Amino acid sequence: MGGRGMRLRRAWALLLAIAAVPVLAWAQQPATISGRVTDQAGNPVPAAQVFIAELNVGTVTGQDGTYRLTVPAARIRAGAVTLTVSRTGYQQQSVTLTLQPGASLTRNFTLATAVVQLGELVAVGPAAIQTTRERLASTVNTVRSEEIERSKETNVISALAGKAPNVFVQTSAGDPGSGAYIQIRGAASVFGGTQPLIVVDGTPIDNSTVRTEANTAGTVATNRAFDINPADIERIDILKGAAATAIYGARGANGVVIITTKSGRAGATRATLSTNYSIDDVNKVVPLQRSYGQGSLGRPSGTSSFSWGPKLDPNTTPIYDHAREIYRTGHRWETNLTLSGGSEKTTYYLSLGRLDHQGVIVGPQGYTRTTVRLKGSQFFTDKLQIGGNIAYTQGKGDFVQQGSNISGIQLAALRTPPDFNNLPYKDPATGLHRSYRCNEIGRVCPGGGSFFSVTSRRGYDNPFWVAYEIRNLTDVGRAFGNVSVDYTPLSWLKVSYVLGADYWSDERLNLFPKSSSDFPDGRLIRANFVKWLLDSNLLLTATGDLLRGVSGTLTLGQNLNQEVYRGNQVNGTTLILGTEETDFAVTLVGDEYKYRIRNDGYFATGELNLGDLLTLNATARYDGSSTFGGNKRFFYPGLGAKLTLSNLPALRNLGWLSYGALRASYGVSGLQPPAFSNVNAFVTGYFGDGWLNTGLYSIYRGQEGVFPDNTRGNPNIKPEKRSETEVGLDLGLFDQRVALGVTYYKRRTRDAILTVNLPPSTGFFNEFRNAARFENHGWEMTLDLVPVRTQRFSWTLNAQWARNRSCVEDIAGTESIFLGGFEGANVSLVAPERDANGRITKCYQFGVLFGDDFVRYGRGSVDQNTGRPIDPAMAQYGARPGDIYIGADGYPQLDPQERVIGDPNPKWTGSLRSTFTLFNNLTISGLIDVKKGGDMWNGTKGALYFFGTHKDTEPYHGDGQVMTYAQYSGKRVAGPGANKAVTFDQLWFVSNIGSGFTGPSSQFVEDASYVKLRDVSISYTFRQPWVRRLGFASLDLTVSGRNLKTWTNYTGIDPESNLLGQTAARGMDYFNNPQTRSFVFTVNLNR
Repeated sequence: MGGRGMRLRRAWALLLAIAAVPVLAWAQQPATISGRVTDQAGNPVPAAQVFIAELNVGTVTGQDGTYRLTVPAARIRAGAVTLTVSRTGYQQQSVTLTLQPGASLTRNFTLATAVVQLGELVAVGPAAIQTTRERLASTVNTVRSEEIERSKETNVISALAGKAPNVFVQTSAGDPGSGAYIQIRGAASVFGGTQPLIVVDGTPIDNSTVRTEANTAGTVATNRAFDINPADIERIDILKGAAATAIYGARGANGVVIITTKSGRAGATRATLSTNYSIDDVNKVVPLQRSYGQGSLGRPSGTSSFSWGPKLDPNTTPIYDHAREIYRTGHRWETNLTLSGGSEKTTYYLSLGRLDHQGVIVGPQGYTRTTVRLKGSQFFTDKLQIGGNIAYTQGKGDFVQQGSNISGIQLAALRTPPDFNNLPYKDPATGLHRSYRCNEIGRVCPGGGSFFSVTSRRGYDNPFWVAYEIRNLTDVGRAFGNVSVDYTPLSWLKVSYVLGADYWSDERLNLFPKSSSDFPDGRLIRANFVKWLLDSNLLLTATGDLLRGVSGTLTLGQNLNQEVYRGNQVNGTTLILGTEETDFAVTLVGDEYKYRIRNDGYFATGELNLGDLLTLNATARYDGSSTFGGNKRFFYPGLGAKLTLSNLPALRNLGWLSYGALRASYGVSGLQPPAFSNVNAFVTGYFGDGWLNTGLYSIYRGQEGVFPDNTRGNPNIKPEKRSETEVGLDLGLFDQRVALGVTYYKRRTRDAILTVNLPPSTGFFNEFRNAARFENHGWEMTLDLVPVRTQRFSWTLNAQWARNRSCVEDIAGTESIFLGGFEGANVSLVAPERDANGRITKCYQFGVLFGDDFVRYGRGSVDQNTGRPIDPAMAQYGARPGDIYIGADGYPQLDPQERVIGDPNPKWTGSLRSTFTLFNNLTISGLIDVKKGGDMWNGTKGALYFFGTHKDTEPYHGDGQVMTYAQYSGKRVAGPGANKAVTFDQLWFVSNIGSGFTGPSSQFVEDASYVKLRDVSISYTFRQPWVRRLGFASLDLTVSGRNLKTWTNYTGIDPESNLLGQTAARGMDYFNNPQTRSFVFTVNLNR
């Protein structure tokens, strides 16, 4: 009976199990939501995001506006969820749903036009902390993928130009791989850097620039953000104010740029193939005279450096265009392939990118970049998700010398007399390097050397020798990314951990063959630079309703960060053979530099929402670092409030007011001290006299020794402290067809780090100290309009305007601090002028032009010939303060004291984008970028005046011109010789003070205001049946232009150029390489 009963129970169990299979299968079925998204005219809205944020599921609408969203049964939870539809240019819309396993729901959406999406998520903190835009109390500007795509820039930093107010972007030259500089709300640090922190998918990455030569010479250098493929970017959020960046503590004072890359979404695999071809050319060349040949005082001279020789007869003498002969048409191919998709538990995104860019300068100049990115996520349970994101970049560049460099290509070309043929650049008979000062005709080189000696100096290198023979190579390998774990033990509680890393290495080779002018015996540099960043974030986030109508979010976190850098460089001189091996250099000098910086911080950020009326934000961070003196920690708070005016009862029913909000915030952020600033470091090298490149080495028994660095460490050094107050108003008008944002901010920097002079008796020259104070304040405005939107046509306008003013309040009692440039023409910090009581009467902005000037009235100056004061006679000559003094001889005079001669900081900046869309297929868009004010030192012009090759000098060759100085210069002048006519000829430029080599730099400072047509594009999307028959959902054809036109009064190479590269020292133009314009043809295939 027992055996029979057991068998019976087993049989019943089997029958029940079989019967339960359909029930279990039904219980495991996912829920589906489908529908269509259209605009108010009934047109489909493609590429709209449809998602349920709390369940982390989503999809994208197709070209017909339809969507199908599958929700895994494991993710379905009791209660209501929010289904949201979001698309740029439309108001975000949400509905509440209750999901059941196996359910099939239909929800259609009609989206209204909107220029601001209040409900969109914005990245605001470490490990990709997010909040919605309507709850932000601080300014966060967003640049989306379509705006980056329209720019057609290969450098993601360059792509931000003109996209956000008070975000200044400058690309130093048009060379392939050229670096770009970014600055938010002005500069206010000397040693802490002035560029923002770059964060990719929640992990900080490196954006440094490394040079092997001084920044006034050498080649352009690449900033490491260039390693990011712009095609991988979904959006960029720019955090500006200290209240927003306080969560980054001692690294957030310069702002934070948060880059979010594209991700996969559940659904079928989506593939895109994009390829574009670009034709590049220079947008401007320096004007040269082609009427007078090599020589001096009207007579020919085969070895002269001047072009003040005889007048040329074009019928008998070949004349060459040296301004254009070194250029060609550049070409750029860029191809990107992406695959993305996923299932109910898995998402993935894979991209492959390749860039091949040949520059506009002749020779092997160019840059190639290969990128791979893999990003994915996996739900292992309905509570546990693991994600990964890894990118690899391989970049190779071949650059060309520029700047203050007798082997620089611009200097070599533009100083060449118009009657000298630079080709061939090698003598066909001997194979030797020939230049206009040392060739087979004259046979005698500068300094008396023979042309037939390979080690004789050529004076200035032949530009084609520079292009083809001098090698400047870089080989970069980089990997960066992160791994994340999200665990949700309770519906209101989430635990996250993100571990990120960034590693890059850069191998450099710089070869000057024998007979190069700078290094006639040859020089070889082999260098390798490596940087490694590690970043760890642990977060605990709680979200919920505290009371009826009151909700909040609180995040607690801990961050560990380490940065390790190592640079090795070997300089070899006197080359035995012209190879790329250091074994064949007679003299080798090595240099190694390395550091390790460790940071740890604890942070908290909270948000409290009092209904739909008031939002309160609070942030706090407590930081420690190996660079802080005395093992101290520092606290960085941030507070903000936002009042939604449009939800006030008195304003709620105003038809024209769609949205209105007042916001205010205050925060403190910091900049950590540089490595070794809190300790006494040791270095290798030699003791020189300040003139020679060699000196007394510390060598004992053949081993190089070390000695203390000239700068003493400060054990009490603190991070720089930056406090900022910000207030703003946001308005949405006329059913969100108009959006206006206005922001005012005031920022004060204290404890800025300088090196302060010490008495030599201390054994050091200077010491790191927290000794400087700066202030910045300004306005920012944005205006977004949709003037027209119909079923077949829409027109949008996006405008922005910004102004920043800075003040150098104190620089430790010194008069000026050199930031970069040359003696007599440089960028410096200049102390303010004060009255007898110490109050500031005149304040100079951060980084003004400082150098030589003319003697002027109103400065207490004296006549340099007679020694008599000039100001007492101001009324006699009708002079005003600042007028140039003209001595009795009819010429101006050189002031022996260096002064402020210009300000490269703009008075204001702005931009305007206009976009037309016709028939939902054709899109026409253009961006105009404006900079008003900001001076530039045109050092190229000043030097060419001396050599007589600049176009402006043409009237002054031969016998010159007789006129007053006022007629010559067009400037306001006064003095005893103001009406005296004098001769302006070669002697004025070479022996008097009429050139950049002999006279004041101020005469070559120009207004560098500009209006640029930054980009223009015409795009057409094909969705016809023939496209689908080819296997694609759509085909996009785009014709676009980049930097097509610049309107400016600046006479140099380009008002956006900068000799000093990616630094806060701007406004220097000295034989810089030119900018380029591009015509781009793009094909996108989507399936």
